Amino acid sequence: MIEEQSLDEAALFLENQDKIYGKNVDIKKVAQPAPVTSLGTALTPMLESTIGGPNDSLWKNVPLENLPSRGLFYPADAEITIKAATVAEIRHWSTIDDSDILDVDDKLNYIIEKCSRFKIKGGTSWLSWRDISELDRVAIIFLIQELTFPADQNSLFSKFECTDSCTGPVKWKDSVKIKSSMLTFIDLPEEVMKYYSAEYKCFEVKSEKLNETFYLYMPTIGAIERLRARIAEAKSKNRKPDMAFLSVAAYLIQDWQSFTQPEYYNLISVSYAWHINKFTFIKKFTELIENARESVVNTVCPNCGNKITSPLFTQSSFTFRDFFLISGGLDELI
Repeated sequence: MIEEQSLDEAALFLENQDKIYGKNVDIKKVAQPAPVTSLGTALTPMLESTIGGPNDSLWKNVPLENLPSRGLFYPADAEITIKAATVAEIRHWSTIDDSDILDVDDKLNYIIEKCSRFKIKGGTSWLSWRDISELDRVAIIFLIQELTFPADQNSLFSKFECTDSCTGPVKWKDSVKIKSSMLTFIDLPEEVMKYYSAEYKCFEVKSEKLNETFYLYMPTIGAIERLRARIAEAKSKNRKPDMAFLSVAAYLIQDWQSFTQPEYYNLISVSYAWHINKFTFIKKFTELIENARESVVNTVCPNCGNKITSPLFTQSSFTFRDFFLISGGLDELI
């Protein structure tokens, strides 16, 4: 386990090397192995269903190509199925605190855990919901919400207003009922996708300048969850988080199951050995992805045909709480 003092010494060593050679050099160059092509270890077969997900009347298949990740980061023949939330699950959801980011995160994960399944088609074992890409989480929540309330029992609305160039007699504005097909969460930049490896289901970066090949991974729900746990453990020991490392850490985790506290500190240590070009590349790479993220709903102005977008989870839209708690007056519920 690495103490903060050793990290400071590593940084000082690199600074001295810069003075000598005029550039950063690796103090411990560790070749990153090629990623495995499966998602960790398969879980014990689930007992409640022994037939394929889409053939189980309780579970509905989610077309991966319709998700924000487009299924690019899942193994071949991956299959995600979802079901409607039960009363027990909605009771738990009802305690959500929209002002508490961590509580919202926990409640979203709870619904994903209880209402989604992840497997390889034709396989006998199930993967973990934590292997689902974090990019897809809220999109899957929307789909679960639509299954839970199929007859507009809990419609979600967002306010729209057309631009000043609207050609109608009056600039159009209205509240529109939202469907999952109207949502946009990310458009992955071409500058990022040029490094995508269909073989490894991640980003493979081959650098002649650095004489190195390394891999970056789209964060999974499990990776984010484990990273937060590692940060909490470090804080409990009065260790100051390395913010530069944390800004890129989620993209370095291939297998959330093996991301232990020693591995967390090991990754920090290895990152100090990176060439400055490598760190800068990873930093800019992850920023491109994060800046491409957006949570918006799209519609078309009925007056002029312009495409209009409205941000989700704002005062003009709905909150996370509204997903599974029916809005309206008491008389509308009975």
